[in-house]
Amino acid sequence: MSFNRKRDRIQIIADILRTCRSPQTQTYIRRQTCISYAVLQTCIVQLLLRQWLEETEADCGQKKLAITPKGTVFLEKSLELQKLAGIKSTRDPKLLSDLRR
Repeated sequence: MSFNRKRDRIQIIADILRTCRSPQTQTYIRRQTCISYAVLQTCIVQLLLRQWLEETEADCGQKKLAITPKGTVFLEKSLELQKLAGIKSTRDPKLLSDLRR
């Protein structure tokens, strides 16, 4: 991903899903994806409605978000599309192979 241009909504959603491969807090997701709180909230609502993310509760009672199987399918497809289009992602080059294991 190039940081000299704006990401579209699909790329932001893919970044959020990629970050949530293990359960994460909203603060961690926001910091890893470099998006504003307002954009994160909008995307989380969409992802929860589509059942691509699910809310979990950690042992300490803290709410976390984790990717679902539906979200994993979307992430795989978006990465395949990027590959077909020749778009290089510098965030996680081994991600597609890791998802298929």
